[in-house]
Amino acid sequence: MENLRIGIIGNIGVGKSTFVQNLQTPELSKILLTCFPALEGDEEVLSFREEFDPVVLKAFYKDPTTTAFMAQVEFLNGRLRRQARISQARGLVLEDRTIFEDYHVFGKAQKVLGHMSEEEFRAYQRSYNLLTEHIDQPDLVVYLRASTDVLLERIKKRGRESERGISRDYIELLNNLYENFVRKHMQCPVLIIESGRESRVMENMPSIAHRIVDKIRELNLRITTPGLRDWVKLPETEAAIHAVEAERRLEDYLKNNPCLLTVAGNVGLGKSTLTTLMHRSLRINALYERPEKNPLLKQFLTDKKKYCYELQRHFLQLRAEQRRQAKKSGTSFVKDRTLAEDILIFCQQFHQDGFLTSDELDLLSTEFYQMNLELPSADLMIVLQGSTDQAWQRIQQRARQIEMDGGWSYREISALNKLYRSYPEDVRKCGYHQKPVLKINTQQVDLTNRVHMGYLFDKVYEALQ
Repeated sequence: MENLRIGIIGNIGVGKSTFVQNLQTPELSKILLTCFPALEGDEEVLSFREEFDPVVLKAFYKDPTTTAFMAQVEFLNGRLRRQARISQARGLVLEDRTIFEDYHVFGKAQKVLGHMSEEEFRAYQRSYNLLTEHIDQPDLVVYLRASTDVLLERIKKRGRESERGISRDYIELLNNLYENFVRKHMQCPVLIIESGRESRVMENMPSIAHRIVDKIRELNLRITTPGLRDWVKLPETEAAIHAVEAERRLEDYLKNNPCLLTVAGNVGLGKSTLTTLMHRSLRINALYERPEKNPLLKQFLTDKKKYCYELQRHFLQLRAEQRRQAKKSGTSFVKDRTLAEDILIFCQQFHQDGFLTSDELDLLSTEFYQMNLELPSADLMIVLQGSTDQAWQRIQQRARQIEMDGGWSYREISALNKLYRSYPEDVRKCGYHQKPVLKINTQQVDLTNRVHMGYLFDKVYEALQ
């Protein structure tokens, strides 16, 4: 990744903009940038202003009841424009209110208040889902929290013309929606700052900056190390030589230091491709699952409810045995698929879809947990993350018979993709993997590009040190 994103969220009047401005001062920026494992000298702490159509804003402030749908669409447009700039930024980006709040807090509030009809809200909901499909949640969210009374006092004190008509009931509703948003819809880690006493928060900003850095380090977000841009801007020959050197360095390391590398990711994002490339380029052993040779998988794809539990138990045992085999060998291996994906991704989704009962999920969870305690850990987990459209397109292009005949649907791939967004963090929180995790955005890193693979091999080598 080229940047690390921190969302600053909270209700109207909680002090988000002031908080962001303080974090961008030289003293605090210096503290925040220490979260990067390696600095190249040009990283900054950045934030980007939102730009909204003044005509739409004026109409909304004048009559929020009848213009709610139009205004929410414009707010969404403004944050989408900002998101494009964020994706190109290099360094640490502070997002003053995230795009996800638009829908889960402010959009829902307009529906609750009756300012949007059922038809308008459905149209807004569909637009939000389509437009945010390719946008990941921030790496970390800082939630500034304050009571309704405190917020009303601050709103009154700052005396903005557009905020004069804000009622207690509205602020109370937003506060409740924020609590629900943080609890149920934020899949990334959240750091809560109680900001009831604004002066105390401002006095403690250096301490808060250190808390943010500590939280990032605790999560081992070495995935934020910038660098791909530096590889691709090199002259073609120099970049190719650089890639070869990175490949040979990693090959030598893995020859002298036996490691188990595991590759995770949604169906269609390139796990098998990456596993094969690492196997052949680095001259290490590989473990594949060969889905086309698995009779249980064929049965499952034709009748998911009947064969789901049996298939998941089979996969747990197969993957556990492959890990034991790799760690006992005394040589380096790369494994297509990680063990924890079964329990944290597929079993959860199958339970939601009704293919696994609650009792079956509990049985699988306890069996997996016991198995994981006994197994040696992988030395590095590589997690491929991309968009649903990208995964779906590749599934269609490779046209595996087993996947086409009653296999995956777009809805299922989309649901799995949402679970994969937080998988690198979830696998740590649950205690299933404590060694390095390397997250690779498959929309930025082309696994068929020699220079991009050199970059990836360089990141793998760094993560293993």
